[in-house]
Amino acid sequence: MTTGWAHAQGAAAGNADDRVEVNAFTPASVREILAPFGAAVTIADRQTPEGRPFVEASFGQLKINMFFTACPPNEPNQCQGLYLLSFWPKPAERNPQNLAQAAGDFNRMYEFSKAGISVAGEPFVARYLISDFGVKRGTLRREVTNFVVLAQRFNQEVVSPPVQ
Repeated sequence: MTTGWAHAQGAAAGNADDRVEVNAFTPASVREILAPFGAAVTIADRQTPEGRPFVEASFGQLKINMFFTACPPNEPNQCQGLYLLSFWPKPAERNPQNLAQAAGDFNRMYEFSKAGISVAGEPFVARYLISDFGVKRGTLRREVTNFVVLAQRFNQEVVSPPVQ
């Protein structure tokens, strides 16, 4: 079964826009990366309590917060890092120790990401992207697609696993 965002990703693959270099992460550059997903993604500009901008991208029920990091002092439009973070409400039916163990197991299986439980008991999965010396938009779209798949897998395997 092909989901809307996966279909949009496939349709966007190989176009000239995929070859455009992204040299820094900004709300505008992230919107450009996400644009080919079309109606499969809802994008909202947000701010942290400290006033730092971030982008919230929703793929159906899955929300990904995209935070700009590695920004030179006084140059908010030259951020070299993008931190992708998805989290879920604390599952009331799950034992906190079992949930933490499941997140640890997930980390061992998917070493290129970070999964855990926040101090508030909310499960999360994260991944860090860099744009040092430029990276193609198409590559970043694949990274986002891979993160969506990873986050869905985290939800199925850790947050809401099938009852056995």
